[in-house]
Amino acid sequence: MIDIDRECDTIAGLFARRSVKSKLPVRTRSENPIFRRKGQSFNLKNVREYQPFDDLRQIDWKLYGRTDRYYIKEFYEEENAGMLFLIDRSASLSFFDTDTYRRFIASLAYIFLKLHFTIHLVSFSQRLEEVSRNIKEAKNIHRVLSFLENLTFTGPTDLVPVLKTVRQRWGPSTVLLFSDFFDRGYRSALKVPFRRSFMIHFFTSLSEISPGYGELEILDEEQKKRLVLAFNRSNAGRIREREERFLNTLASRRKNCHYYRLTRVEERTPFYWQILEDLYA
Repeated sequence: MIDIDRECDTIAGLFARRSVKSKLPVRTRSENPIFRRKGQSFNLKNVREYQPFDDLRQIDWKLYGRTDRYYIKEFYEEENAGMLFLIDRSASLSFFDTDTYRRFIASLAYIFLKLHFTIHLVSFSQRLEEVSRNIKEAKNIHRVLSFLENLTFTGPTDLVPVLKTVRQRWGPSTVLLFSDFFDRGYRSALKVPFRRSFMIHFFTSLSEISPGYGELEILDEEQKKRLVLAFNRSNAGRIREREERFLNTLASRRKNCHYYRLTRVEERTPFYWQILEDLYA
């Protein structure tokens, strides 16, 4: 059973008090009225006389008071494009604490649902795997929990075709990518454009699992190979340099992209808060 971090209700409550109507990542289908559906917003489309099939609650009673006739105001619909959670389920995630991984994603999803965002869940390894779309309201958090509980971590990571497929199939305005980025093509993946992206990096340093001195044997679940790393003073330095280059590449500034690095020992709450701050900025 996946637990939601207890701070999530407090965080959602604090952000719900903000005046964020102008900052929410919403979009209309087009500036051209031909391509825009009717709905409820502050953007007036038309005023017309009441018809028998109309909802009585849509009658403009102030206009009725001035004209003694029933009128309906129609508005263009502003659509929340939703938040697409793109969840890495490749074998390399076994180096990270998968329970913490699931709990982080579930807790962040719960906060978004409490704030009335629509979220879509997509898991992947070298291709798209499972999809669960249009989850709304916190009462449906069970759909998120069930999705995460059923994740199995197998197969290699191949980010580039996955990101391109997501972009072509759904064209999401906001993507939250949860991954360890254990992929030789990660540099190319960073170039796949989205309108707005949040990269949450679950990182385990080799120094955390190394014996400090001697040999470290690692089973690469993705390649099905057994790796042996000799840890001595000079080799450890080279490993740290390669990790630093890897991390610096991921953290490099890119337009409309936010990067967060989470380790197994870090407190999760500041990450929830910072992601929301960046989302609402």
